[in-house]
Amino acid sequence: MSKEYFLGIDVSKGYADFILVDENQEAVEEFIQLDDTSKGREVLEQLVAKYFKLIPGLTIYCGLESTGGYERNWHVHLLSLATRYNLKVARVNPVSIKGISKASLNRSTTDETSAVNIATYLASYKSKIDFSNKSLDLTFQDERSVYTFYKMLVKQETQLKNQLEKLIYQSTSELLFYCRKGMPLWLLRVLEKYPTAESIKKAGASKLVKIKGISAARASALLKRIEDNKSKSSADISFVIKNTVGEILHKQDRIEEIEEHLVEKYGNHEYVQLLTSIKGIGIPTAILVLFEIENINRFRTVKQLVAYFGVNPEFRQSGDGTSGNHMSKKGRKTLRASLYMSSLTGIRWDPVMNKLYKRYRGMGKNHYFAMGVLMHRLLRVIYGVLKSGRKYDVTIDQENRDKAMEKQKSINDLKKIQIKNNRLKRRRYVEDENEAAPISGRKDRKIKELETSPSTKSAVVRDHLQPMQK
Repeated sequence: MSKEYFLGIDVSKGYADFILVDENQEAVEEFIQLDDTSKGREVLEQLVAKYFKLIPGLTIYCGLESTGGYERNWHVHLLSLATRYNLKVARVNPVSIKGISKASLNRSTTDETSAVNIATYLASYKSKIDFSNKSLDLTFQDERSVYTFYKMLVKQETQLKNQLEKLIYQSTSELLFYCRKGMPLWLLRVLEKYPTAESIKKAGASKLVKIKGISAARASALLKRIEDNKSKSSADISFVIKNTVGEILHKQDRIEEIEEHLVEKYGNHEYVQLLTSIKGIGIPTAILVLFEIENINRFRTVKQLVAYFGVNPEFRQSGDGTSGNHMSKKGRKTLRASLYMSSLTGIRWDPVMNKLYKRYRGMGKNHYFAMGVLMHRLLRVIYGVLKSGRKYDVTIDQENRDKAMEKQKSINDLKKIQIKNNRLKRRRYVEDENEAAPISGRKDRKIKELETSPSTKSAVVRDHLQPMQK
């Protein structure tokens, strides 16, 4: 007789907490804590071997919460054990575990309660979890470390620029005129040498023109813009501005160095060549896409890919209203930022993207709604290109879109029939559909639209209605 156990694992830095429960979520093995060492993993292996020896036909479902890398050692070890024992292993989304915690009305969170929540999630939603036991995809593993470092530098650069903007506002607010579309490099070079309005005036045009990016006309315009500034910044403000600018320039040099390294190494990669065939995607963006996706085959459908990066639409329906129809933004935001910029480029150079953008703007949708549609489409094209291994072809894309439109039309027709049939099924004990129920005008209009639609009652609905008709 087969039996199922569920192993909840809460991973922390240096150790992990374990609890093993049965189908009724009763503890089989009480809480244990093992260190993330060879000895700790050996103890886990002994415990697994013990239970499989005691219970023939046993299946153990193991779940680890993704913790940004700390779970990797335990995950690899469990996957190796799965080659000898009937173990099913999965990394689970922390958002799902948080939902379980809320549903359990837990007011405090500990390592033990987290392990219980993971085991509860495994037992409750086993069919929705991917227990494919695929080995870890190590494609781009080392390069992703470089990419992670790159993202950290970009984030730090942004933080420094935000801080610098406040300092400029405090000392020489007139310079923010030049920062409306980002902070130009020539201004950073000026502030590195002359961090205050007083020092810029003292330097004069003769010294400003020696700075790279400063022409005589620009130097003159800069001096004219700050000529009425009478404020005197303290030595401390001057020191902070100068050093903040120095850090920003240093970060920019490192970022550029990493970009050159990645482009040199992966510019001719076959997948990069595939992605750059899509208008709007350059080599740096193509490399970023590959690092974020890792392996396209881990996404069974394009919907999974779209949801992974939070580009999927999300809405809420309750009663007779639908609200919140917008992009979910629940996935990885780094790629969304790149998709946005690529879509802007696509509007300019890709007739299909341009036409699609104008279509939604013509429907009264705002710019960001239309951009969300373009980002969604671009990600679907990326999926198709990587899955097929063929470069982007506008003809093939048009054929696919025509097929998709026909399929969607059929789906919409079936959906209308299904909605009507579901309503009939739910209201099979309501004898008089014309009875004046206290519903809203919106709901009344929707009902009338359903009644006039060309759908027919399904057999299952007729079966449910027959007892009432008699």
